[in-house]
Amino acid sequence: MDQLLETDPYDLENLVAFLFRRMGYKADVTARSKDGGVDVEIQLEHFGLSHRWLVQVKRYLNPVGVKEVREYSSLRYREKVDGVIIVTTSTFTEDAYREATEHNVKLIEGQLLVSMLNHYCSDAAKNVSDGIEKKTTTSGGAVLKTGESVHLREPAIVGNTRLSLVITNRNIYFEQNSGGLFSKKPEISRRIEVRDLVGFSHVRKEILLVLGKKKFEVIRIQPKDMGHVLNVLEQLKTDYMRGESLLRLEQAKNNFVILTNRRLATITPRGEEALELKLKDIVGSEVAGSGMFSRQKLIISEVREDVKKHIFEVADAKGWKNEIDKAVRSA
Repeated sequence: MDQLLETDPYDLENLVAFLFRRMGYKADVTARSKDGGVDVEIQLEHFGLSHRWLVQVKRYLNPVGVKEVREYSSLRYREKVDGVIIVTTSTFTEDAYREATEHNVKLIEGQLLVSMLNHYCSDAAKNVSDGIEKKTTTSGGAVLKTGESVHLREPAIVGNTRLSLVITNRNIYFEQNSGGLFSKKPEISRRIEVRDLVGFSHVRKEILLVLGKKKFEVIRIQPKDMGHVLNVLEQLKTDYMRGESLLRLEQAKNNFVILTNRRLATITPRGEEALELKLKDIVGSEVAGSGMFSRQKLIISEVREDVKKHIFEVADAKGWKNEIDKAVRSA
């Protein structure tokens, strides 16, 4: 099971297809960019009888819920197939099992998957992404420290680059293959320590990671499996929220506005710091402008040697004011 959880999601799809071939099915893995919710298509033909099923593979830690089952059950009617199979490395909720029985959706949970692999594929381990050396490296080339373990490895777009996002209990790695999809020589292009993570925000199809040592940095990530990455980042909160933690984030015009439990700052998308205020130096906040065609502005008063006023244009000025006031009182 540990080996499956550390396997690249696309390699896991290929392993599931391999399993169904061993069971006598014709199995094809769909293209990564245009799968339409389908990871593997299987078909069985005997004596003129044909059965066609669609398979969705979910490499999850937490149970798969009814929402996912309901979403993929619609594929049966849309694609006009005999049924849908959901395979996961975790388990399913009771509601998910009830929903599945109503729509001819078959569920294969993690322990059953392991049993099937052991039964039908005695050499299955050779078909798992063999770039993994348990408890020694990530699924790529990064050497893990003692006590460090991989939580996920997920295809993602960072900036305009396609790479693999690898998250452990201590670090976040950006891994880029030097060859094809199954290259044995991935390169680590960047490492971020989990303790340097201030927080994250989910905006449409993107996850915004906020880093904050001396200066803030916002990293845009578009993962293939949004839910899985959000789930793991949520689990890591107990590791990084002991220090500075994100309270609010917004992209206003060309800058990011960031509020933590220690400071209020604006930075450009390139990471250039435009303004930073320590919460202990903030002595007042107000909202100005309320005309029909004028946007409300947030005005923050900062005191050092003298009082300075800073203007922020944000979507919800009153909401920002309330959040800042609360943070300043607690600082």
